[in-house]
Amino acid sequence: PVQSLDVVSEPGRDGEPDPSMIQFVRLCKLGGTDAFMLESIFRKEVWEFMSLPVSEQNELLVTNVVIEACQKALDDLATCPDGGPDICVQLREAETKALTKTKDFLRRDKQALDLKEYYQQRRLRDLGLDSEWSPEDDMVDPELGFGQTRLPGGADYDW
Repeated sequence: PVQSLDVVSEPGRDGEPDPSMIQFVRLCKLGGTDAFMLESIFRKEVWEFMSLPVSEQNELLVTNVVIEACQKALDDLATCPDGGPDICVQLREAETKALTKTKDFLRRDKQALDLKEYYQQRRLRDLGLDSEWSPEDDMVDPELGFGQTRLPGGADYDW
């Protein structure tokens, strides 16, 4: 399938790619253990879900695909004959600049993949399971029944 998307989110920016393009490529490159997101339970939420990084492997594929697409477009622009009307020259210069900035942005982003927060980390945090366990966590509150460590209905789970 072919989809046309903007390369940069706003003219004059630092090369940050258009979020819609990144969402689309994340969805296209979803595979392996990440593919469970496409189960029917997530169908209505999948587009919003793709707005945040899914996994490091998926994000690496996304950056590689966009970098390769930018490089191919730059190679194609290099084969264009020089000259022509001023508007054509300005357009080629603007496209080259946008593609180069996007490619550079994604190369930097690729170096920092380990710093991003992925779905698994976000989900554990949402469930309150992202912190270390300590014995104090199991201390019984006198207001709670025997063995209870939390008040009934005191959690915000979305089961």
